[in-house]
Amino acid sequence: MMTIAKYLLTFFLLLIFQLLSAQYLLSPEAQKEDFDLFKKALAEVHPGLYRYTSKEEFDRLFADTAAKMQETQSRDSFYQILVPLVDAIHCGHTKFHPEGIMGHRFFFNTEDVFPLQLHFTDNKAFVVGSYTADQVIPFGAEVRSINKVPMEQVIERLMPFFVSDGRNQTFKYLEMDRFFSAAYANMIGGSKQFDVEYSLNGTEHTIQLNSINGEFIQQQQREMLEREELQSPYTFQIKGSMGVMKISSFWREDKKLPYKKFLKQSFEQVKKNNVKDLIIDLRNNEGGIDKRGALLLSYLMDEPFPYYDRLEVAANKKADLGKHAKYPKFYGLMRMFISKGEDGQYLWKHKKLLKVQKPKADHFDGNVYVLINGASFSVTAEFAAMTHHLKRATFIGKETGGAYYGNNSGTFVLVTLPNSKLTLGIPMMAYHMKVSGYPYSDRGIVPDYPVQSNLNDLLYGTDPVMGKALEIIDQNKTISSKS
Repeated sequence: MMTIAKYLLTFFLLLIFQLLSAQYLLSPEAQKEDFDLFKKALAEVHPGLYRYTSKEEFDRLFADTAAKMQETQSRDSFYQILVPLVDAIHCGHTKFHPEGIMGHRFFFNTEDVFPLQLHFTDNKAFVVGSYTADQVIPFGAEVRSINKVPMEQVIERLMPFFVSDGRNQTFKYLEMDRFFSAAYANMIGGSKQFDVEYSLNGTEHTIQLNSINGEFIQQQQREMLEREELQSPYTFQIKGSMGVMKISSFWREDKKLPYKKFLKQSFEQVKKNNVKDLIIDLRNNEGGIDKRGALLLSYLMDEPFPYYDRLEVAANKKADLGKHAKYPKFYGLMRMFISKGEDGQYLWKHKKLLKVQKPKADHFDGNVYVLINGASFSVTAEFAAMTHHLKRATFIGKETGGAYYGNNSGTFVLVTLPNSKLTLGIPMMAYHMKVSGYPYSDRGIVPDYPVQSNLNDLLYGTDPVMGKALEIIDQNKTISSKS
């Protein structure tokens, strides 16, 4: 028989649980307040809101979304109806950040997370690993459904969670490979068990998997990033008359060998060793400091070249967002360099890359092959776009995640919605490259030689993209020797 103390304890525990739950429920009024601030922030801060989607289309999307806020709902549900609006901007730099933590991917339901690592291709999902010690589903098995929902529907539901420039899909699929478990938890929810249907060698199977804690996945990802931090973000090797340069980041720097010195030394070696063919591997390089892309290009050009056409901002003053917006500390200084253009746009003028760039004395005049994929983004895509426009390289791999004509990035405003506490990062500058004539206004740099990897490449660690580059170089040498 329960004592009075136990009754009181149970009562207070239930009361606390109800109070905590109530904090994550949003009334229609609370949703409207957050939604109004969300729209206002985008309209007054984002410099490329209508870059790919017209104002008329956004007005329709906003109205449709507002109609879904007529009843009280959880913060999870509120977040899930805002995500497609962010996706409609088609800006890879505009995204929500849980608790304002940049790079963090788990928002909700972190205790009961999907335990498998999946690889996505052609709207299908394949098992390539497990976050637990037990590999209960064999490598390469195709997952057909999760909790009775076909994978095609799961993928469609999760796609808006992964942002990208324009209507590019390669970055989205690559991000889904990396963060599927987080996206599933955020957009669909957690589950103590996951009923998984999969096929292997033409045979269908069903298995029930226990969930894991999302913190375990995040810890693995943190450890992976820490290992990457210990490695230099750039390397260079010479193999006969060929040079291979890999730059995995335009942000990180090797303290023992700064980026500028790395390039100088590398191209000195290129000249000294009479290199004829140069491979530049920019796969999985998500960008960084913009002048580093232009600096690399200056070593490939033999004449002056343009880079940025213009940099637009939404306004020359802070938006009226009150305490809910966190502007950069140096915004007051930034305003001094904003002026109004002839077409009414506000322009950021203080940028050396708006001027014509000079080639380096030790520039390389030989053949250049640039390796790209969906995670070639931001500054990396800027470099790739200019190099492609100037016809200075052959591109191999997959379409870049960054857009050809430019992106929205630079510095950011963080806007925290008062009731849901969701934090939205909004870029303040729209970068427009000095390019023209490209047929895809909403795409990345499409490679001259598209290369698709397969499961065997993942299993055995083979690199078909690098293999294609070597094949092209060998073919060109054969043709040259015969002529």
